[in-house]
Amino acid sequence: MVLDDSLISTGVDKLIKLVRDRGRMELRDAAVELGISQGILEEWARVLEKEGVIKIEYLFTKVYLTTPSAEKSEAQKRSKDVSDAQVTLSREVETQVKRLERVGKELDEMRDEFVGISKLFEDKMAAARMRVRELDALEKQYEEMCFRCRCSNEKFVSDIETLKKGVDESEQKLQSLQKMGEELQNSIKVCSEIQKTEVPKSGKK
Repeated sequence: MVLDDSLISTGVDKLIKLVRDRGRMELRDAAVELGISQGILEEWARVLEKEGVIKIEYLFTKVYLTTPSAEKSEAQKRSKDVSDAQVTLSREVETQVKRLERVGKELDEMRDEFVGISKLFEDKMAAARMRVRELDALEKQYEEMCFRCRCSNEKFVSDIETLKKGVDESEQKLQSLQKMGEELQNSIKVCSEIQKTEVPKSGKK
C-alpha cells in the first residue's frame, strides 16, 4: 500500500497528536483509530522514535506508543510517589519510634513494679517460712505434751486401778470384820443367855 506525502504528513500529525493526547496507548488501538494498518503505523512510529518524538515500548506480545514527555511526567509522578512514600514511611517510622519509646517506658515501669512485687513476695515468703518454723516448734511441743499426757494418763489409770484394788480389798476386810462382829455379837448374846439360865440353878443350891 502506497500513501502520498500529504496523507503521510497528515497521518503522522494525527499519530503524534493522538499519542500526546493519550500519553500512552497500544499500537493496535492507534491503528484502528487512525484507520491505518499496524505495519505502516509501526514504520511511522520507528521514524518518529529516531526523531525523539515518539517512543516504542515492547511488552510481551503488545506494542505501546508513548511520548518522551509522557515518560518524563511518569518519571516525575513516580518520583513524587517515591517522595510521598518516603515522607509517609518517615512519619510511620517516627510514630513507631515514639510507640517503642512509650512501650519501653511502660516496660521499665512494669520492671520496677515487678521488682517491688518480687521484694514484697520475698519478704512475705521470709515471714511465711518463719511462721512455718514457729508452727513446727508448736507442733513438736504439742506432740511432747500429748506424749506426757498419755504417760500421765496411763500412770493415773494405773494409780486408779491400784487405789480401786485397795478399796476393794478394804471393803472385803470391812465385810469380814462386820461378819466377825456379827458373829461376836451372836456369841455374846448366846453367852448372855447361857448365863441367865445358869444363875437360877445356882440360887437353888
